[in-house]
Amino acid sequence: MSSDSLGRYNKAKEDSRLWLTAASLCFGAAALTIYLTSNGRDIACIWPANAILVALLLADARPRWITVLSAGFVANVSANLILRGTVVGPLLYGFANLAEVSLAVFLLRRSGGRDGILQSTRSVVRFLFIAGLLAPAISGVVGASTAFLVFGEPLLKSFGAWAASDGLGLVVFTPFLAAAFRGDFVTCFAGMTWLERVEAVAVLVLAGAVTYFVFFGTDRPLLFAIFPPLMLVSFRLGRLGAKAAVMVVAVIGGIATMHGQGPMVLIAADAATQARAFQVFLAVILLTCLPVAAEVSARARLTAALAAHDLEMTARALTDPLTGILNRRGFEVEIRRLLPRQAPPWHSLIAIDFDHFKQINDRWGHLAGDRALQHLASLLTSHVRTGDLVARLGGDEFVILLLNSDLELVKAVCERIRASAHGSPLTIDARSVAFISLSMGVASARPGEAYELLMERADRALYDAKEAGRNTIRWAA
Repeated sequence: MSSDSLGRYNKAKEDSRLWLTAASLCFGAAALTIYLTSNGRDIACIWPANAILVALLLADARPRWITVLSAGFVANVSANLILRGTVVGPLLYGFANLAEVSLAVFLLRRSGGRDGILQSTRSVVRFLFIAGLLAPAISGVVGASTAFLVFGEPLLKSFGAWAASDGLGLVVFTPFLAAAFRGDFVTCFAGMTWLERVEAVAVLVLAGAVTYFVFFGTDRPLLFAIFPPLMLVSFRLGRLGAKAAVMVVAVIGGIATMHGQGPMVLIAADAATQARAFQVFLAVILLTCLPVAAEVSARARLTAALAAHDLEMTARALTDPLTGILNRRGFEVEIRRLLPRQAPPWHSLIAIDFDHFKQINDRWGHLAGDRALQHLASLLTSHVRTGDLVARLGGDEFVILLLNSDLELVKAVCERIRASAHGSPLTIDARSVAFISLSMGVASARPGEAYELLMERADRALYDAKEAGRNTIRWAA
């Protein structure tokens, strides 16, 4: 099998798997919703099936429109056909749902909503408008007309029920499902410490337990008790936690309301009014929690950006921009961190001077001089170990701190550097080569010696090396 044939086979296999996944999930959600919340003729009180399709198309970097939409259409029509018992109605409902999903995904992706449904308060408002109002209202024209013409349901009532049920289905389930399909929950959980994982599970369980108690454990109207744990989840876990918590409340409260339990039963005796009351409650939760979660996430991103900026600015302040190694300030910060007050024995400092560097600048210009300094910095860093410090103090002066180094090691490093510099001339152009020589002064730390004294002895040794004719090494007394 050729590579092209194998690629087409793998793509067809992936498309088939996606089609089956979308169709199975959508059919299950549609059938269960119709069975639990509809009498077979009117419109269900909440419709999560479309959210599955929207989430799949948002989660995919390159959405496979035909695959997902065809699967959703077949699943929607099949579920309506089986549970409503007619052909025309399910087909029209299927086309209405198809239009709703297509419009919602198109507008959300165009407005940057693939990854940013809850990134900011503005994105939340945009998502609520598109998924909660605009797309359901447009598809509701076809859906309500179908309910009126095919099933004899009141037109305006059907339109309101369609817009409310589809809108809530999209805004409640889409954020959670899109994050789940992208693997955001797994990635987030894997990046947590064990303590953070325990906290995440605990606050979500708390939100679920309070919701269960409010809907199943008491006959008092305690809906307000759900909001504190939801706010706790939003502040502690951010947008991903808010998505999961809203899902938990929707599922637990929806099941309770369908079975005639919970605070909604106290509002009205008939199931339709109870369902509408639950829709209003979910809408209030969404309008409360999602903006808070978005703002928390936005502030967290801003804090992270500021921290990254601070690190970048600190690195710039401590790094020589020409050579990329430490500057004088950076070297002093690092050496004081490694040697808080006094230099322990077995540490050595090498002060280095680029011999006759001014001649390179005078003869070939400052660009050649810059290249020579970069060349030397690269050479020095290649001859030290991880943990040793290399810095440019200014001009043509460099310094190396060798940690835990005995006399023989220091001698070997110095000779290697001097020989490497001599054997690695800098090519200026096609006709010019600059040979490099170095003068070095070495000071090994004495017990209890402060860094300033160690540096002073290395500088004196460097001065002796330059007085001795350069291109040599001198040891401090």
